[in-house]
Amino acid sequence: MTRPFRFAVTALPVPQLGDWATYARSVESDGFDVLALPENYPLPDGFTSAAVALGATSTLEVANYVVASPLHDPKHAAWQAHSLATISGGRYRFGIGTGRPDVAGDAAALGVPFGTGAERLARVVDTLDALAALDGAGHTPVLMAAGGPKALAVARERADTVAVAAAPTTPAAALAELTAPLRDRVELATSVFAVNGFAPDYVSAFIGGDLDALRAVDNPALLDGSVDEICETLIRRREEYGFSLIVLGGHTLEAMRPVVSRLAGT
Repeated sequence: MTRPFRFAVTALPVPQLGDWATYARSVESDGFDVLALPENYPLPDGFTSAAVALGATSTLEVANYVVASPLHDPKHAAWQAHSLATISGGRYRFGIGTGRPDVAGDAAALGVPFGTGAERLARVVDTLDALAALDGAGHTPVLMAAGGPKALAVARERADTVAVAAAPTTPAAALAELTAPLRDRVELATSVFAVNGFAPDYVSAFIGGDLDALRAVDNPALLDGSVDEICETLIRRREEYGFSLIVLGGHTLEAMRPVVSRLAGT
């Protein structure tokens, strides 16, 4: 199943972006499909940020990308997600995962247990169960970040969109094998962190500084070449891996605007 391309911008309300409602409207007017909200304590939380962005826009989808299960009570997070989906008329997508390793520091700062991988995944399931109970006959779209086989199995059954959390140096063949069971069931998301080698220091620290090593395995976080070549790469990766929701860091927007104009919805 080939899904049309959708493009998301990752952002949170930080001073350098100016007024948050105005920024959300600019993402909408620029033709992006989704405003994706990372979770980074103590920056503004994703639920509050989503509510303001949804109130300021009329067609834009807003998604958590993603909340970490150990930082949120399952029933309370489900209540917030259900409320946002209902009030926005379905423009909200609830994103959840077990949390990156550095979320352990956030958990400590908030005074909550981080838990084992199994415990964090169980908390994801508890949250999705609570959300389904609140939704009743309705459905709040779910985005799940997953990397291990157990998390991917849950995501395949419970999510509408899956952000595949593979290690940066995962070989292309292994990535294709990882995504194969998901492609006909869910929308697959991937983040783009560097275009033509440009990545701020904080991004390089996150994905690893050796971009050539990532290029060698066709890491989907990297895009290189002209607009034509980048379009060809995204189309090929959609065929090989299934990625159709392309999540862009703010520093990539200028380089990617012509690509978005050409591929969005195709």
